[in-house]
Amino acid sequence: MLGIFLHSCNAPETVVELLSRMSLSIASSTISDAVRNLSKEAEQGIHLAGQSLLTAYAYDNLDIDFKKSTPTTDKNQDTLVHLTTGTMLPLAHATLNDLRCSEELWQKYYRNADLDPKDIPSVSIDKLHSIHPEQPHPSKLSRRNRFNAWKYRTDLVNYGPEYFRRFRSKLGDPEVVEQIPIPEETPKQVPLRAVDVSPSTPEGNVEALENFFAQAGVGDRADDPRVATSIGNHTILVFGDLLTGQHIRSVLESRSVEATPWRRFQFIVYVMGLFHLKMACADALWRIFIHPKKADIDSNSLMGLVSQIRPKETGKIKSKPGFRRMHEVIQHIGIVARLDLWRIAVSKQTPHTTLEAFADSEPSLDLIEEISLEIVREEAKFGDVTRLRMKPEAERDKQQENVFLLRRYFLLYEEISHAMNHGDIGRVETCFFPWMYIFLGCGKHKYAVEMRRYLENLHFIYPQGLRCYYSVVLQHLVLMIC
Repeated sequence: MLGIFLHSCNAPETVVELLSRMSLSIASSTISDAVRNLSKEAEQGIHLAGQSLLTAYAYDNLDIDFKKSTPTTDKNQDTLVHLTTGTMLPLAHATLNDLRCSEELWQKYYRNADLDPKDIPSVSIDKLHSIHPEQPHPSKLSRRNRFNAWKYRTDLVNYGPEYFRRFRSKLGDPEVVEQIPIPEETPKQVPLRAVDVSPSTPEGNVEALENFFAQAGVGDRADDPRVATSIGNHTILVFGDLLTGQHIRSVLESRSVEATPWRRFQFIVYVMGLFHLKMACADALWRIFIHPKKADIDSNSLMGLVSQIRPKETGKIKSKPGFRRMHEVIQHIGIVARLDLWRIAVSKQTPHTTLEAFADSEPSLDLIEEISLEIVREEAKFGDVTRLRMKPEAERDKQQENVFLLRRYFLLYEEISHAMNHGDIGRVETCFFPWMYIFLGCGKHKYAVEMRRYLENLHFIYPQGLRCYYSVVLQHLVLMIC
């Protein structure tokens, strides 16, 4: 184990030999033999997983900067190397029948020259809104407002005065829209060999995918008799970020004139990365509440709140915060804002003016639930922000409008995050519509288009078996990342 560790750290050979003479490690030649044996075992694992045709592929770019220790006169020499790393995601619960639909998808593809334009599936926005319809509820609140009430209770119990901690075990979870079973064990990955190809172009993506399929022994025997398993009518799910999806679609369009399914790459089904979508949500909130110059005019602006909790990071958050920093800003300020709303609601409905005094009165969980529902009802009275902004100037409260919008968008971020982390793919899809409009409003049009394409394909174009398999792959990828 120590010898393999030294090899992975690129330890100098003199260090390896020294530790070997001290009987703390094995010799360099033995390490090389061990690495070769491990490589053979890994290759066998790749063949076993790939040739089952019950495996999804995920890949991304890997950039390594090989800096030279000795300066040279060539200042323009590029030391950055662009590679592509990949992994296989076997899902044992799927069946081959679920994936035998490549030809069926080809008969619905708009680039198919043999297809009558009348037969191309068309999905209206009204059909998309029919996905996961609302059911009547005794509280007369919408599904989203019921989640918001649960979130208000969760924040009070976890971050309010110490008294409320006793209700943690009684909080429960919000209702599930469509649950994907979460596996007891994290799904196992089968890493692939890295490819010396940059996936920044459609050609690079094709070369990387062909290399990965060759490693797995999957292909078309009509093109290459050495292929171990022919793809036939099967589909292969390929996971990647939004740019990867664009490159794959470009390849499918340009190769639609080819004669065979393998050359057309018609068996590839792109899987959108939900974690990348979550990053896009955080970036959209930054574009709305922080990036505009006029966003700081309001005394209750998000940057004003950030300056109170992170005074040393205002420059970074204003310019380029990154996902993790922005994610924490949304969480922390959202919690504080919701606790402050609790204070206001408690002062209106009880004789107490602070949460501490409210906790000293030892309220029951029923009273907490009642107040949380009332908070949501009061928020719902505001209705649509657009309607508020259409009032005469003298009747408007612009600060209240901005604070209301901030709370609503932060709760929407919390909802999609919770749904991703808990396998509620149905709730994730219900969050797509408001986020689609938010993305369109802040200039992230490609994500809005991709989310609509996802809903169209999954619910109206893909067959049932592929739909279930697609959703499971999507959620398992999120679970492995989170």
